Amino acid sequence: MTEAPAQTSGLNAGLGEGVLRAVFDASPRPLLLMAADKPRFTMQAVNLAHANAFATTPGALLGWGVLEVFGSDPSPEAAEFADAIRTSLERVLETRGPDQMGVRAYAVQGETGLPADRYWSATNVPILGPDGAVTHILSAVQDVTGEVLERRSETARSLLMREVDHRARNALTVVQSFVRLTTADTPEAFREVLSGRVAALARAQTSLAARRWEGASLRDVIDGELAALAEPGRYALTGPRLMLPAHRVQSMSMIVHELATNAAKYGGLSVRDGGLAVSWSAGAEGRLRILWSEEGLLGVVAPVRQGFGSRLIGDLARQFGGDVRFDWRPHGLGAELDLVLD
Repeated sequence: MTEAPAQTSGLNAGLGEGVLRAVFDASPRPLLLMAADKPRFTMQAVNLAHANAFATTPGALLGWGVLEVFGSDPSPEAAEFADAIRTSLERVLETRGPDQMGVRAYAVQGETGLPADRYWSATNVPILGPDGAVTHILSAVQDVTGEVLERRSETARSLLMREVDHRARNALTVVQSFVRLTTADTPEAFREVLSGRVAALARAQTSLAARRWEGASLRDVIDGELAALAEPGRYALTGPRLMLPAHRVQSMSMIVHELATNAAKYGGLSVRDGGLAVSWSAGAEGRLRILWSEEGLLGVVAPVRQGFGSRLIGDLARQFGGDVRFDWRPHGLGAELDLVLD
């Protein structure tokens, strides 16, 4: 029994050059045929999908070396893209086998006429002559921008979820310490103190979320705590624009909350003619100095014992790698915080 010829061979034998060229031109996959004339790699056939992908026309590319289109002084991104193409094509010549070019960024003109970031990959395949030498290289290009952005989005979501989980656990730990250590004479007073501290913690989280967990403005943190306890005009803030690192926002919020709560109950914000001034300055090696000055009282004396709020401020200041000094002046409390922002 005579063996039938392979179907693929019969199909190819039945296709004329014109049909094969029509298939090449009509392919929805960007295709580029290059001569194996290293180092030029002259472009000899370009289908419409390839030209459209790079916002050009087939006629504008034919006859050029594939690397010549990047110019003599390409941008760093274009130079990296060109190097990846060169490396892949040279590997095809060396191995006489297909090569998968790694994903590279290369911006092309978008619908608005402005450059649009795109990511590309390509499979480069050798075409062999009768003697087995590589005569041409066929490049099948693929726009993988969607896949790259999806991977980045998934990575960003994973990082965000881990960050949210970490901060939620941390916040719950802080709340537990508040419950355990807060003291008051009555259940009503206990609820009020605890509620205020939890609210301060929530404001810190809101400040972080507003800046995508990258940090928060020191002025916004201080103003947010004071605005929750005092009327506008009862306090003045002075200092340069300064961003707190994300891991310092919560501690700073709690420090200011404890000072502000004391001022509203017993200090400069508790009397009609009282007031408060807060100023800050940045020093060398990331140091931060905050001055807290209350006015309008008479006969202020230092407390006999240190309460939880004062201990909390001291502990938080030490977490900043610094300390706090209280000055119980007759006309109102003064405090100086020397902190390190790292």
